[in-house]
Amino acid sequence: MNSLADLQNPGWREADRLAALASYAIMDTPAEGEFDDLIKVAAQICDVPMALISLVDDRRQWFKSAIGLDAAEIPREVAFCAHAIEQREVFVVEDATSDQRFANNPLVTGAPNLRFYAGAPLETPEGLPLGTLCVLDDQPRQLDDKQIFALKTLARQVMAQLELRKALAQKRLSDERHRQILESALDYGIITMDLQGWVTSWNAGAANILGWSEEEMCGRPCDDFFTPEDRAAHVPEREMGDALAHGRGSDERWHLRKDGSRFFASGEMMPLRGDADVAVGFLKILRDRTEYRLAQEALKISEASAEHDRQMLTRELEHRVKNTLSLVQAIVRQSLRTVTTPLEAQRTIEDRLVSLGRAHNILTSSNWAAAPISAIVEAATCVHDSAEGQIHAGGPDMLISARAAVGLSMALHELCTNAAKYGALSTATGYVDIVWSIMGEGTEAQFVLKWKEHGGPPVQAPTRRGFGSRLIETSISGAASVGNTTRFEPDGLAWVTTARLAAIQE
Repeated sequence: MNSLADLQNPGWREADRLAALASYAIMDTPAEGEFDDLIKVAAQICDVPMALISLVDDRRQWFKSAIGLDAAEIPREVAFCAHAIEQREVFVVEDATSDQRFANNPLVTGAPNLRFYAGAPLETPEGLPLGTLCVLDDQPRQLDDKQIFALKTLARQVMAQLELRKALAQKRLSDERHRQILESALDYGIITMDLQGWVTSWNAGAANILGWSEEEMCGRPCDDFFTPEDRAAHVPEREMGDALAHGRGSDERWHLRKDGSRFFASGEMMPLRGDADVAVGFLKILRDRTEYRLAQEALKISEASAEHDRQMLTRELEHRVKNTLSLVQAIVRQSLRTVTTPLEAQRTIEDRLVSLGRAHNILTSSNWAAAPISAIVEAATCVHDSAEGQIHAGGPDMLISARAAVGLSMALHELCTNAAKYGALSTATGYVDIVWSIMGEGTEAQFVLKWKEHGGPPVQAPTRRGFGSRLIETSISGAASVGNTTRFEPDGLAWVTTARLAAIQE
């Protein structure tokens, strides 16, 4: 159901009026000289002993300023102003005793024995009445047009004061919120400067990032936290020029802290504009992005290194594939020259390729850097070793290069194949000793590997040298080789290969 005020005043709702009154935060505040001066002028112009600035809430009429009355407030139901706020113009009661609305009002029948009342409404910009500026007398009287105009003018001055205080309070609240935001933004340096680049404010984040306090930096040029090379290149001036010309200036560069250390800042500079959109200074916001920048640089270095490694790997793979294909071609070509039947060719080629594959498997597991010699010997001889252990191998733990590993693997495969066909491994009682050692020290050290067969049938030197013989003789070829010796002794083949230790480990 609508209230009486709602019915009498369709232009506004009481709830809206009360909300507007609350927004000024004026109720129950102390007296202020600016308001007292206005009611003194009103009383003098109207030649009355009493004047008020009254504000009406839902239950009372409260006096912000008063002369001629001792009370600070009165109940709303007896307040003349409760009627005045329902009018758009000055509400005048010339003689309350002859006005049926007020004749029995306790303020009329008793102290202060009011007879005359004139109230100009205090209206917000939205047209909502908050109260009145009113003048009162204990004698009936009238006001002329000039006095009524003066009351209206003074009422507008009261509202101007209320609006000013409201705006100032809102600004203080906004400033405090901004201050709290700025002081809480410890990860962001927020700096203001005048048009010459001199610092005018410096938040806690700027102090946290740059090291200077606000007291130290206010009144100093922003050049202080630019690097010497950027100052020499006039970067601060260029950044301010970009901000004025384009609305913002990018700040993505190294800066200086108070202690002289450098950090990488990411941020922007923007113009601060005043009246008529005229630039009055600059706002600079920056953030320490040193870790991100260093991570980016490390990533670039890592990517460049990875690309270099990829290219190196590609070249290495090309080299290895070519070498492997060349070796496979040689194995196939030379094997075909020394066999008499297709089946023999197939078996010979398959055995040699399997031996080559075992050596490659070992090298692949070590990224083709080097391989343990014991693993190479085991892979090359395991197929030919019997359950009784006819092959005995041993020597110091050591690594040999990929090239030496492939050559030695192929040579041992050929020796095992020949021993299984014609030598010690062709009988149940025969066996083979494979022993390697290091002779000498330092740059003169040599690698020596000995193959000696025992308990086999008598062996004789072949009448011709086949591909297998050449594989054995060139097991360790090139600059690494010192020499190979092959002897056909009564109880089995003896073979010794010698190489420079440093060369087979390169």
